[in-house]
Amino acid sequence: MNIAEMDLFKQKLGFRKAEDSPVLGVSGGLAIIWDPRNALFTPIEKRQNWMCGRVNCYNNKLKFNLINVYGPTQNRDKALVWLEIETFFKNNPNEVSIIGGDFNAILKVSDKRGGSNKLSVVAIEFADWINRNSLMEIQTTDNTFTWNNRRKGFNNIAEKLDRFFIFGGLSNFNNTMEAEILPISGSDHYPIQLEILVEQGPKNCPFKFEQMWYKDENILLLEKCWKEEVVSGSKMFIVANKLKIIKRKLLEWNVEHFGNIFERKQLVETKLKAVNTEVLKSGMDEILFLREKTLLKDYEDILAKEEIYWRQKSRESWLKDGDRNTKFFHNNTKLKRCVNRISSIRNS
Repeated sequence: MNIAEMDLFKQKLGFRKAEDSPVLGVSGGLAIIWDPRNALFTPIEKRQNWMCGRVNCYNNKLKFNLINVYGPTQNRDKALVWLEIETFFKNNPNEVSIIGGDFNAILKVSDKRGGSNKLSVVAIEFADWINRNSLMEIQTTDNTFTWNNRRKGFNNIAEKLDRFFIFGGLSNFNNTMEAEILPISGSDHYPIQLEILVEQGPKNCPFKFEQMWYKDENILLLEKCWKEEVVSGSKMFIVANKLKIIKRKLLEWNVEHFGNIFERKQLVETKLKAVNTEVLKSGMDEILFLREKTLLKDYEDILAKEEIYWRQKSRESWLKDGDRNTKFFHNNTKLKRCVNRISSIRNS
């Protein structure tokens, strides 16, 4: 990504801060992005193939070093990068570090399917580097391979190149972690994510109109409800009660028709993983290609809605506790504005 693309990416996801190492030639760049309202990130070191910084999470007081890695393609450069990161470990021996990314190296023969079945010198050096620094790998919950050349039959090659490691031990980290390989989307690499599970107390969630609902054509039911509902009384009384009725029906529609976007996303991801498993076993064929194409279209639609959802969340301004009148006015004004907007769309 160039600077403009990075800024657009941050805006889409609702993040405000980023540290990046730009693309050099055909080599991919690195980026760490975060929301300063949730965590403080302090850059420590930045190189062409790795960068790191210290993360301090506000809510759970979690602290650790985060190291982002993009392994070089040339074998002679890989050992250099590993040595640089090892030096960082030696300079910070008492601090917990999470290391993740594309290492461009496998550890054992089972990390590869297709092509040569001999373990390379680089793989042996990579394993030695891990053992020497007492790194603990966080195993993924599903697929073995994170890279696939997407070719058919005997020409298909798959490898496990992307991983997460912990330096300093899980006991010091004192949190539950889950690493997961996500469905592929327009790349030969499977995205890999690490989720740190922390206990959080219940939250008071007032009603908020979700902007992602605009992506569904059935949102036009709001206009129908507004016109059909009969309420007697003063104009202010009619408006207030119609808004309450629409709010109730909107929430019912969200559950019954629109559904939980995260559950829908998980369902499509499960189907995509099944397709990916077949590709890993036997390579790509026409049936799998068409099935994957349809699922990816659904997946992109869900991601678009999810992007709107998180963008709205990132821009919300929290009102002071106890300011119920302002909160009521704020939410109901958004509802009425939505009804007016839908009416104008329908009339046009």
